[in-house]
Amino acid sequence: MSAAIDYRDRAASLTYRNKAFIDGKFVDAASGETFECVSPVDGKLLTEVAACDKADVDVAVKAARRAFESGVWSEMNPKDRKKALLKFAGLIEKH
Repeated sequence: MSAAIDYRDRAASLTYRNKAFIDGKFVDAASGETFECVSPVDGKLLTEVAACDKADVDVAVKAARRAFESGVWSEMNPKDRKKALLKFAGLIEKH
């Protein structure tokens, strides 16, 4: 029972990133529109999330193309990419 209570306490204190992550920055949707994200547990509003559309996708694709063409990742040694991905996976598990 104490684990469930601890989980509820921790969940109540969470904050949410609710912007789009484009070109290395958290940004609002170009339209300024948002949509509600509700908890599946109790239907309570968790946050308002950026409602991205075609304009946001176009900006994100251009940024991704620039990043790819820079070669920082696309020309990286596969062994180094693997190391970076494993570090990223470890951070996901930790947090």
